[in-house]
Amino acid sequence: MKSIKDLIYFDYDKAKSLNSQLNGGIISELTRAIEEEGEMNSEVGFDIKILKGKIGGRDKEKSIRTEKIELYHELLNEIEKSLSEKKILTDLNHNFENGGESFNDFLKKVPEFTYVKSTGWSSFEDFERFKNIMENFNEIQRLIFASGLENNPEIIRQKEQINDLRKELKSSNKSNKSSEIKKLNAIEKNFDKTIEEESGAIFLDELFIDRIKTFLNTFSANRLNFRLAPFDVFNDFQILANLKSEYLVNGDFDNLIYTYGSRPNIKLSIFGIITSCPQKEDIRVDLNDEYIGYEENEMKDEDIFIKAFRGVFSSFENLEKFFFVPSYPKISVSPIAIYREVKFE
Repeated sequence: MKSIKDLIYFDYDKAKSLNSQLNGGIISELTRAIEEEGEMNSEVGFDIKILKGKIGGRDKEKSIRTEKIELYHELLNEIEKSLSEKKILTDLNHNFENGGESFNDFLKKVPEFTYVKSTGWSSFEDFERFKNIMENFNEIQRLIFASGLENNPEIIRQKEQINDLRKELKSSNKSNKSSEIKKLNAIEKNFDKTIEEESGAIFLDELFIDRIKTFLNTFSANRLNFRLAPFDVFNDFQILANLKSEYLVNGDFDNLIYTYGSRPNIKLSIFGIITSCPQKEDIRVDLNDEYIGYEENEMKDEDIFIKAFRGVFSSFENLEKFFFVPSYPKISVSPIAIYREVKFE
């Protein structure tokens, strides 16, 4: 069955490497064409042959981008076809829905899969966007709810006090403005309290916001995640993927949100290789087990230090589970492409 794809995300570097291994240069002309054009601020491009005469820079860039995406589709289709022919690519939806087995039996097979493709309900999680919203949450609350209380005498009085104090702070030449700042903070807190009482608005504690930002910066800096549930009923089975912003086809995450939304109401597809597949019972060998059976007085000083140091890394593993480390029965995929697919005979 053939299909039309609206590409959202395409990791060209991985696709090129995979194609080279699969086809040995069969479509090397295609990959070379994508790379030869160098006029788009070092972005991936290609040598477009239809550009003739005096074409404007903006029109040329648009033409290059359009043709580049067309070549992306051709490369993606070729890779999916090659993997399917070699029986390396598994369509998870088709495998489960036509396998004639229970969900638990399906889960037992998942560790055997390598490259997978799946379609389902999804969501995008941009941690930088989340931090920005958290940072500005209280100001947005003030803007929305205070505007509905414009005729409230207490709100009017507090607004005037805040504006006057801010003007004084800007114009003041004093080196120490701590007393004025404390006074301003106190009035702003009363302003927020009045809004809460009159409108039901909720303000977050500023210290809480700072701690959340610190936590995110430590464990999830610049993360853009994708989450997809292939099956409507068994929605605890999910595919998790970490995205690189440079491979978003439309340029940035904001464009994607405006197009599909952070939680799309149309099913999307993902194609990539499984990179993490937790089991119900962990079958991994714990590398720290090498120290089992040894008393500290039997170990060298450097081994005691290494054991303690590696124990710290092990403790981080539980913290990292808060941020997109899959737990059974979820799996993690290194994505090559994310797209909306329209199938036809």
